[in-house]
Amino acid sequence: MNRLAMKIKESRTAAGLTEKQLAKKCGLSVGYILQVESGKKIVNESIAEKILKALGTKEEFVTEEKPAPEPKQKKEAPRAQETVIAQPNETWADALAGVIKKYPIQDIQSGKAEGYKELPIISKKIEGHHPDKIIFVKSPNDDMESFRIQKGDVLMVFVTKDIQNNGIYLFEVSGKKMIRQLRKDANKQIRLSKRSNDPSAVTVDVNRVKVIGRVIKNEFSI
Repeated sequence: MNRLAMKIKESRTAAGLTEKQLAKKCGLSVGYILQVESGKKIVNESIAEKILKALGTKEEFVTEEKPAPEPKQKKEAPRAQETVIAQPNETWADALAGVIKKYPIQDIQSGKAEGYKELPIISKKIEGHHPDKIIFVKSPNDDMESFRIQKGDVLMVFVTKDIQNNGIYLFEVSGKKMIRQLRKDANKQIRLSKRSNDPSAVTVDVNRVKVIGRVIKNEFSI
């Protein structure tokens, strides 16, 4: 029950009037008065004054008090984005193992790792090749300089035994690994060249050449 409803009911009771008598004095229905006194009916200012005047009283405010609006909470200024440096753990390492492959960069003769390369696996391949068919070696000298391969360059090698004429290959002859341009000649001979149209190229029997893989990419520092 609101304050106005209580005021009307108390004033009517003090005046010894019934709801019906009050309604008649105000020109209103009994049901209307009952609803007003129960707080179910919110009356406007003119009706409220009419009822109170019939009761011989008045109210400093006749409409129901509205609660004061709650103070607006001050919005906090947005925080600047913070960069969180997360330390990798074993779970991350296991997850990344499926998308990143780490390769040792091998010395061409000893096979000892002299560094590492990490490459993303995209659609189950690296540079269009199966990840297990890729190795990295470091160029041991400037023999292949005419092909822009110098000492210390990192070479990506696709492991294969097949020879495509004029391709550059990592292979082994008489226990020594080297990088040369290979070309199959007649009579099961393979031509080993350091440059195009190399007059000093060496020709060896195919059975002496153990092909390790074809050089498909060179990374060099400038």
